[in-house]
Amino acid sequence: MTAHKAKAAEAEADTGDGHAPIFLVYGSDDLSALRKADHLVASLCPPEEQAFGLEVIHPEGGEKTADAVCAILRNTIEALLTAPFLGGRKTVYLKGAPFFDPLSEPGRFADVKAETARLEEVLKNRLPDGVCFVLLTSKVNKSTAFYKTFKNRGEVFVFEEPEKEKDARTDFYPRVEEALKERGLKLSGDVLNALIGRTGYNLRQVEMELEKLSLYLGERTTATLEDIQLMVAPVTESRFWDFADSFCTLNLAKTLAVMRRMFIQGISPVALIANLQTTLRDMVVFSDCLKRGWARLSGSPDWPKLSWLVPPEGEGVLAALDNHPQKMNPFRSAHVAGKANRLPSARWFRWLNAAVDAQSDMTGGAAVDPALVLELFVMRTLGELSVDKPVSR
Repeated sequence: MTAHKAKAAEAEADTGDGHAPIFLVYGSDDLSALRKADHLVASLCPPEEQAFGLEVIHPEGGEKTADAVCAILRNTIEALLTAPFLGGRKTVYLKGAPFFDPLSEPGRFADVKAETARLEEVLKNRLPDGVCFVLLTSKVNKSTAFYKTFKNRGEVFVFEEPEKEKDARTDFYPRVEEALKERGLKLSGDVLNALIGRTGYNLRQVEMELEKLSLYLGERTTATLEDIQLMVAPVTESRFWDFADSFCTLNLAKTLAVMRRMFIQGISPVALIANLQTTLRDMVVFSDCLKRGWARLSGSPDWPKLSWLVPPEGEGVLAALDNHPQKMNPFRSAHVAGKANRLPSARWFRWLNAAVDAQSDMTGGAAVDPALVLELFVMRTLGELSVDKPVSR
């Protein structure tokens, strides 16, 4: 999420080699990239100068044909080569132009490559005095001469969504907490985790959902897990997590409700049970580590902390696992351990085997309704807990 700069420079100054400032801003974190590009434009051309000093070229979403893209690139070149009004300063802002990857459309079209090469030559040569250029795009091929022109003669800002949970914890979560503070909202650890589980590491998606959540809460400032489940739309990948997480909270009624909602949304029972198996394997591992004393829980239920005390003989055991528990994001691993600690590892292991059997029943060719198999699995497993409760005398 943090901007990575290919070359340091100040927006208000020349690049130091006789060329006017040129800036490339791109990345999958489109909201952060947009904010950075807008900030650069405001630094180069303050609002009071924008009437005559700013030229924005913003392609529409449908402009993906070679002819339309070439027209935009020609307009950009013309704007860059046109001297500022009355000898002042001028900023050209090409905003949201997905044309600069020659390996995918529309950048791979021969005509688009030719016009991109023309733009590259213009940027390599000296622009008219006082003219600056800011390019905002979603993707650029870093091996191209076009990208290297910005890297060598200007400044590049890269905003990518985190791929690893460790990166998300150190950079993405603080941004979400800042967005919560701006709206006066409070989310406990579990609720915040549920929010991120539904939105993924996309800041724009998070802010859209927080805006919707804030309107729904009204005077309330603290959101509950039920509020998140009701108001925050899950991305496709996180829907499976929603079911598995509700199952591992050991709440039968809630798990059935989530499961039936998944069915209405068209999610396959086979996909749900297969994903649950992965979570149950984590439960087995963490529960066993806690039992052996290789891991210890501390802190509050909302913000648990997990510490590891693995002996040498245990290191080899954990290293052989496909999903090494110590390499998991600390925030997530602590919450997984907190849930795993509710039951002995033998129970989690038995439920894992039952989940494997349930998937076999769904896919074995028998005329059995997979949704019914999953519902019976949930009721038989979580239903054990009500039987376990001592009867009051």
